Order: sequence, then C-alpha cells, then structure tokens
Amino acid sequence: MNPLLISGFGTSIKVEKRKLIITNKLKDETLEFYPHKIDYDNIILDNHSGFITFDSMRWLMKHNIPLTILNWDGNILGITLPDSPVSGKLKIKQYQTYLSKNKRYDIAENLVFSKIDSSFNLIKNLSNYHLINLIKIKDSFEKEKRDFLNKKDREQTLVSLMTYEVRIAQVYFDALGTIFAEIAPEFNFQARKVKENARNYNASDEINALLNYGYSILESEIRKILNSYGLDPEIGYLHSVLPSRKPLVYDFQELFRWIIDLSVIQLLESTKLKKLDFIITENYHIRLKDSVASLLINKIKNNFRIKVPYKGKNYFYENILSDNVSKLSLFISEKNNKIEFNVPNLSFKRNDYLSLKEKIVKMTPEEKKD
Repeated sequence: MNPLLISGFGTSIKVEKRKLIITNKLKDETLEFYPHKIDYDNIILDNHSGFITFDSMRWLMKHNIPLTILNWDGNILGITLPDSPVSGKLKIKQYQTYLSKNKRYDIAENLVFSKIDSSFNLIKNLSNYHLINLIKIKDSFEKEKRDFLNKKDREQTLVSLMTYEVRIAQVYFDALGTIFAEIAPEFNFQARKVKENARNYNASDEINALLNYGYSILESEIRKILNSYGLDPEIGYLHSVLPSRKPLVYDFQELFRWIIDLSVIQLLESTKLKKLDFIITENYHIRLKDSVASLLINKIKNNFRIKVPYKGKNYFYENILSDNVSKLSLFISEKNNKIEFNVPNLSFKRNDYLSLKEKIVKMTPEEKKD
C-alpha cells in the first residue's frame, strides 16, 4: 500500500510529453512521473477545486493505478479502477456461494472469528501502555462467545452471528474509548455506531472523523484488490446485499479495521492534534484538514508495510490482505473445500510500559530526583 494524497485548491492532473504532472498552484507544488516510473499504487483525490484531463486518467489506467475520489466528509465518492480479469465462471460461482446458506455462513463466521481475534489482540497489546481493564474485557469476550456458541447449537443463522459481532464490537470500542479519553480528552469521543448497516459518514467528533477517513483508505485498497481478482464487490457474505453498497468490501474491511484503529491511536500519541486541525461544516460535522489526512495516511501505509510471520515466511500486511482475498476466490471456485481467513497478530513494543508509568507515579519526590 503506497497511496498518494492530492489535496487542496487549484489542483491539476495532466499529461505532458508522456509525463504525468500533478500541480497545486496554491501550494506551489509540482510532481512529475515518467511512464512506468511511479511508485504510488493509488491516487487519493481529496481536493476542493481543480481539473483532471482524460489523458491523465488514461495514463493512470495504463499503469494500473486507481483514482480514488473522496467526498467532503472523507468518505469515498467514487473510484476508477483498471480492467479486472474477465472471469464469468468465477462470478457465477460467487453468486452461487452467496445463495448457498451453509457456504455463506461458513465464510461469514470465519470473517467474524478472525476479526474478533485481531480485535482482542490489539486491546491486549495496548493494555501494556494504557489504563484499560484487560481482565474485564477478556471476560466479556469469552462470555459473548459462550452465549453465541450455545445459541449456535440451536440455530445457526447470520442474524445470531451478526448479533455476536455487534456485542463484541461494543466491548472493543468501549476499550478504545478509554484510550481516546486518555490521549485526546479534548475530542470528546463518546461512541462508535456498531449496529448492522449503520453508516458513520457524518462524524460529530474528531476521533470518528479520523476513523472514517482511515476506513475509507482501507476501503479503497480492498476495492482495488477485489478488482484485480475479478470478484464482484456487490456480493458479500457477512454484510447484506443492498443498493449502493459494496458488501464484499466491507467483509474484508472487518479483517483489517484494527490496523486503522491502531494508526489513529499512534497518530494521536505522536502528534498533538488540536481542534484547529479539523474543519467544522455548517451542519457541525467534522472533517480532516489536508495536513492531518496526510499524517494519517502515512501511519496506515507504514502499518500495512510491517512484515509478520505468515505461511512460514515474513510478509507485509498488504500482501496478507491480498492472500486472504485469494483464499476466498479459491473457495468459491471450489478449488479449495475449506475457508479459513488468517491475519497474523501484531506484537509491538514501546518504551512507555504501563508498569513503568505506575512505578514513576508511586515514586517519592526524592526518588524522582535520583
């Protein structure tokens, strides 16, 4: 994952003498890329005025680089994608798998279980540095799992699975809320909507604005990967098929949302953001300024470029995302008779361990001098 954010007023994207030229007159910035010598794999367009030529769109498509256009609120307005592999048989198999109650449930359950495992691992790691009650959270996770498994014995339905996922998500975001209150109390994070199909486009606080923006960057990456495999993003297995939705994209988002959550926490810890770093619309919704958006994208990019053990080797998370899409493709095409999503947990170490913080707090003034 290596997106290029283009933002601001007066931006132009054009082609001159084979080169892609991106200019922002207001910032007096110009980027030039020769054919086949561009390192970016996605262009994120988040500006307020400007133009893009047909030649530049053709140039990007020839280089297999999507153009993602964000709306005023940081959510995706549209994406131009390169040609996807023409595989009618794969799409037919995808639709048949959706119509198969058992296969659809197997896929959905694997998505939920993998998401929950990653969510708890993140909380467990963060508990080393923040005052959150890990024992209470673990008990809540285990209780919800027991309740779900007991119900599953009687009734295996997507509704019960989604209810389980929603209840876990509530516990998870309550824990994150404790961290947000510690590191950025001025942003007054209260909650994250977790109801099925709820949309969080209109953020009323800065934390949710950061999360929304990060999830949009993740959505863009997933749509690009699904397109490269020739899968239909409108046919998902966990999320419902509804007009103007991309449920398969949202399915895969569940596996990697925790990376976005971690990126937001890291940004808040490393950069003292202020309310002036955000824009308030006339409807009192919050959106990111260009500088904050760039910082967040860099955090996300760096986290997706972390190498972790996977299948006996070390892989970037961006490669692992693609491989999990491949697993689904092989399962629905009946080349594999089993589906199991796998996202390796991330273990990170910092110098500010909570135990050290607590020890410092308990020290006497004389001990602190020493």
